[in-house]
Amino acid sequence: MAEDLKFCPHCGAAVTATDDRCPKCHTDLRPFRTAPAAKADPQKLNLSALYANPYREGMKRLKAREAKAPAPTKHRWHWPWSKE
Repeated sequence: MAEDLKFCPHCGAAVTATDDRCPKCHTDLRPFRTAPAAKADPQKLNLSALYANPYREGMKRLKAREAKAPAPTKHRWHWPWSKE
């Protein structure tokens, strides 16, 4: 999706460079014109630490990745005979 958007990504109608909305289907074109953001956190690989203790280095990377992602909610079944 570039700055020189010539067609609507939703309906395929022709649009000009100054249009904010598609003249045919009224889709907002501004999100499609913005450039994608670069990754802000490139991970530096420390191979010497990985070779020295692969489990510890792997767990550090896993915990760092999980800290960024939201924790999944636990789904518990509540059966009539359970005591939870």
